[in-house]
Amino acid sequence: MPSIETATERVITLMTPTEKATLEQKARQAGVSVGEFVRRSVDAYDPEEAALLAELEALAVELKRSNDEASSALDRALASIAETRAQLDRSAA
Repeated sequence: MPSIETATERVITLMTPTEKATLEQKARQAGVSVGEFVRRSVDAYDPEEAALLAELEALAVELKRSNDEASSALDRALASIAETRAQLDRSAA
């Protein structure tokens, strides 16, 4: 069972008014104080997981590019098939 410590240390962080408003909004949405939200965020942050997420994001971007390229190639192939069929229909008539 983990020991429960009393929060006694203070951390002062400068942020823009927009960042502060966003922090307060997120804390409200989570139903906790700003301090509790920050503590939970610190506990949840894992640099290795963040790096993996960045890698996954890069892979997702590449996958989308590859899918778009394949879709375009398929569209060109289908158009070529339709053109060939139209030529064959004209020559058969």
